[in-house]
Amino acid sequence: MPDDLSGLNSIISQHLAELSKPGVLSVRPGYKVTGGWLTPARAIVVTVAEKKAQVSAADLVPAVVGGVPTDVRQASARKRQELENPQAYAAELRLAPDQGSVPHFGDEQVLVGSHPGLRPAALASAHAQLAARTAAKPELTYSGPATMTLAPVNGPATVHLSASPDTGWPVLSGFLAATTQSLTVGLYDFTSAHVLTAVEGDLKTKQFSLVLDHPPKNPTADQTDADTVAALQEALNGGFTEVWALTRTDPDATAWIFPSAYHIKVAVRDRAAFWLSSGNWNNSNQPDINPATSAADAAEARHRDRDWHVIVEQPQLAGVFEDYIKNDLAVAAAHNGPPEQAGPPLTPPPLGSTDTPPFATFFPAQTVTGPMTITPLLTPDPGVYTTAVKNLIASATTSLYLQFQYIELPRQTDATSQGFVDLVQAVIDRQQAGVDLKIVMSEFETAGYLEQLQALGLDVVHNVKLQNNVHNKGIIADGQRVLVSSQNWSTDGTLYNRDAGVIVEHPDAAQYFQQIFLHDWDHLAAQKTLSD
Repeated sequence: MPDDLSGLNSIISQHLAELSKPGVLSVRPGYKVTGGWLTPARAIVVTVAEKKAQVSAADLVPAVVGGVPTDVRQASARKRQELENPQAYAAELRLAPDQGSVPHFGDEQVLVGSHPGLRPAALASAHAQLAARTAAKPELTYSGPATMTLAPVNGPATVHLSASPDTGWPVLSGFLAATTQSLTVGLYDFTSAHVLTAVEGDLKTKQFSLVLDHPPKNPTADQTDADTVAALQEALNGGFTEVWALTRTDPDATAWIFPSAYHIKVAVRDRAAFWLSSGNWNNSNQPDINPATSAADAAEARHRDRDWHVIVEQPQLAGVFEDYIKNDLAVAAAHNGPPEQAGPPLTPPPLGSTDTPPFATFFPAQTVTGPMTITPLLTPDPGVYTTAVKNLIASATTSLYLQFQYIELPRQTDATSQGFVDLVQAVIDRQQAGVDLKIVMSEFETAGYLEQLQALGLDVVHNVKLQNNVHNKGIIADGQRVLVSSQNWSTDGTLYNRDAGVIVEHPDAAQYFQQIFLHDWDHLAAQKTLSD
C-alpha cells in the first residue's frame, strides 16, 4: 500500500525554526537512510550544503523533531543548484537521472535562494524550460507507417543472445559484416570510432539508412554524432542516407514529435534480420572488448555498461521494424534544417571513475532456434508497450526480475503519466502476491528516487539493489519470458519517446538473461545509495 507522508508536513511547519540551522538548504518528509541504504522508518530529511563532523550545539540539527527522527544529508552539486538557483538548474535541460536531474518533491521546504518556501514545480523543471525555449517549434502528430500492426509473431525464429560488456561488440560486428544489400538503423547515439570503422568497411557498396538523435556527448565518445555523419557521408558516397530525428531538443529538427529523445537502438539487415538492444553505438555500451574469451579484458569491463542485446532472424518482424524506421526517416526528412558542421577530432577521454566490482564470470553469446512468440514493442504507439509489459509483469507467478538504468516517477500522476505509473504499480502488485521480486538499477537511482518508490509501496529495503554502470532496460518473468528493450522507466521513456523492444517467449532465451541478472544481483549489485 502507498505510504502517505503528508502528515509530516505539519510537524515540519511547527518546528521549522528548530530545523533552520546554518547550512540547511531544505527540509521535507522522507525516510531514514542508515548504513547507506533506505529504511522503512519515516524521517524528516534535512538537506545541507556541507555535512560536517564537528558542529556546535547551537547549529546542530536536532536528532528528533516533534517525535520524528531527522536524517541529515549533504546535497550533491546538482541538488544544491536545484535548491539555490532552480531557474539555472532547469536551463541546463537535464531531462533524466543519467543526465543529472534530481528527484523533485512538491512539499520540500526550501530555506535558501531566491524562492524560499514551497517551490512552484516549474521553477526547477527542465521539461518546462525546454517547452518555453522551443515554443516556436511546431509539434507534429505522431503516426506510424500505414497499415502496420504490432501484433505478436508466432512461429520459427533464430535469436542470437548477448550482453555487454561480455560479448556485445563481437556479436554486433558479425551482424554488420553479414550485410549483403542494406542496413536500416534507428539510433540514439553513434560516437564510437571502432563501430564507425566497421560500418565504413562493411557497408562500402551497400545502402545505409540512418535516423539519428543528438544527445549530450557521451563521456567516452571518440567523436560527436555530427562527426560520425560527416565521416559516413564521405566514406559511403551515394549509398548513405541520414536524417536527424524529430526531437524537441534537436537544433537540426525544425519540428518535433518526440519530447526528449529518439532513443531507439535497432538495425535491420537485408529486411531479414534485426539487431535490437538497450545499448547505443558508443564505447560505454559497445566496448571493443571480449572478456568472455580474453581474460585481459576483464579489468576494462568494469568501466563499461551492462546492456542486453538480441539479433532476431525473422523476416516478418524485420520488416516491421524497418518500415517504422523508414517512416520516421521520411517524416523527418521534410523537417531537417541545414546540417550541423562537423567539429575537430576529439581526444579520447580517460576511463570513467565509476567501476563495478570484479565480475565473477562472463557469459558467451548463445543462439536459440525453434518455435517461439516474439512481440514487437514500439513507443510512442499508444498502449503498445504499456499493455504488453503490464501483461508480462502480471504473468509472473514465481519470479520477476527487473534491471533498469533508473525508475523515475513523475512529478505528479495525471492522465499524461498514468500509463507509466500503472507499470510500477503492476510490479508492486506482484510483490504483494509473494512473487520473488528483484530489481537492479544504476547509481543514478539516488536516495530520493528510492524514497519515492518506497512511498508508492515498493519494498526497497528487501527487493532493490544498485549496480554501477547499468544501462539495461530488461525484465524476466518466471524464467520463461524476457523483455529486451531501449525504454527507460520514466514517463517519456515508456509513453512518448521513440523506443523499441521485444518480448521473447522462449525459456532458453529467458534463462540466458536470467543467469546474467542473477550474477549481477549476487556479485555486482549492492544496497548502497548516493544522496541526491
